[in-house]
Amino acid sequence: MSRESGSPVRRALGVLRLAILLTALTLVLAISLLIKETAYVFSAFMFFGPLLLLAAVVLLGYVIFKELRNKQVI
Repeated sequence: MSRESGSPVRRALGVLRLAILLTALTLVLAISLLIKETAYVFSAFMFFGPLLLLAAVVLLGYVIFKELRNKQVI
């Protein structure tokens, strides 16, 4: 039995949903920093914000690369 979790389209949608979730989490950190600036929120935003956005961009790039490769553009 294969351990694949469905079709490539389902997998791509799952990766895109994860990228959107990571971006939303970064926005929640940013909004909480705007509402009340504390040392803990600032530290969390400065540490996790760029990492979460980087992970979201990498996941988005992965999906775009796979789509272009499936359509034989690259």
